Amino acid sequence: MMDYYEAVASQGQRLESSAGSVEDVLAEIDLTPWRNGLLVASSMGASSHASVVFVDRLVRHGRRAVNVDASEMMGFGAGTDFADSYVFVSEGGRSRETIAAAQLAPRGRRLGLTNNPDAPFGGVVDAVIDLAHGEDSPVYTVGYTATLQAFGLLASAIDAVDDGDDWPALPERVSETLSSLAEKAAAVATTFSRLASFDFVGTGASRAAAAEAALLFREATRMCTATFETYQYLHGPMEPLTSQTGCMIFGSKRELALASYLVGKGIPTVLVTSAEVAEADGLAVLQIPELAATSRSILEIVAAQLVVGELARIRGLGIDGFRYHQDDTKIDKL
Repeated sequence: MMDYYEAVASQGQRLESSAGSVEDVLAEIDLTPWRNGLLVASSMGASSHASVVFVDRLVRHGRRAVNVDASEMMGFGAGTDFADSYVFVSEGGRSRETIAAAQLAPRGRRLGLTNNPDAPFGGVVDAVIDLAHGEDSPVYTVGYTATLQAFGLLASAIDAVDDGDDWPALPERVSETLSSLAEKAAAVATTFSRLASFDFVGTGASRAAAAEAALLFREATRMCTATFETYQYLHGPMEPLTSQTGCMIFGSKRELALASYLVGKGIPTVLVTSAEVAEADGLAVLQIPELAATSRSILEIVAAQLVVGELARIRGLGIDGFRYHQDDTKIDKL
């Protein structure tokens, strides 16, 4: 495993090498089975959050697609076949639920994304896209952003739509974002360290960043978090907020008014946005470049990764593993 801070800092370079590998594999795979009908993306944990971006990207350009947790699909049982094609993700290739879900899906329509093609997962899908990003930190960082990038490349390979992502320029954008937001992220972490819990909010592709950031904060800083879709958040979930709880919001539309409203109510708020927004008392702004949705989702989580690292330092925590382990979530052989 790689040191968390080293992994975060290396993402620009690692994304560049991963993109080359993914593009090479996509040039060789016959993607015909994944080009028509209903496509299901299925995985667990961080990969299921990344799948939100993939589905958003496909649906916005007219494709029928849906994200289904592998555990839910596993529960459907033998004979599962409710879609025309499936894309499964297991970053390490050992996720029991994702492997079980892939084994239930019909042969010939199972595409897999993984950083370890030789793991058990590689044996239960019909074609494998190797993320080839190298080592990751115990709490996924590189693996998550590499999966998002691979999803963007895969989407365009499937539907031949240019959604505006500039993949060759993305690694530099990531490195620039890491550099430009480092100081501000440290200040945000200081504010967050005084709070009891955080909500994370976003919609569309940004919903993935909200969900993944909430998970990342729980895993690395061991603080309580929750995640909500922006418009759902307006319908009651914000009721527990106090000056001792914080909110990190991702987006540049309804999110701007929400951030302003929360600050007016005395809620410590962080806004990750590409919009030009002035900071105010109680409002910190982590500004990222305006990019296409999939690329933007990568910069959104990079901003959160920086805050997580600084908050863990303040709390005296090493981001080096987990306290609680379950013996049935990973498998080493089929």
